[in-house]
Amino acid sequence: MTAGHHCGDTDPDSAEEHPVAPVTDPEAHRALAEDLRALADFLQHRPDLPVSAHTRVEVVYFPNGDDRHRNGEVARVAGLLGTEAHTEGEHTVCGRDFGRAAYWVVAIPEDVMARHRALMSYADTIQPD
Repeated sequence: MTAGHHCGDTDPDSAEEHPVAPVTDPEAHRALAEDLRALADFLQHRPDLPVSAHTRVEVVYFPNGDDRHRNGEVARVAGLLGTEAHTEGEHTVCGRDFGRAAYWVVAIPEDVMARHRALMSYADTIQPD
């Protein structure tokens, strides 16, 4: 991927073959922020609810499109977050931590998703004794 490539950039050879959904739905963005505030308020007013030093809250965005578009979206959002995209296992990711809360973008390659779907296609056929 070239530096500066963004998910919304168009390549005349592939733009129509690989459409990408809009990356920001203002209503979904507002609703998620509102839900996170509601969760924070709920936890603050319910100190009897258990949490541990290991409890985390993560918002994870999985970009759409083909591998090139998904990786481009991770790179684009990394720039917005002031961080860099990197590889974790077979996924391209970026993120920002806010203490025990975090925002992550994860691009899962097409071949990894295909292997997972193939594996899960056997889920109902194998029953433990």
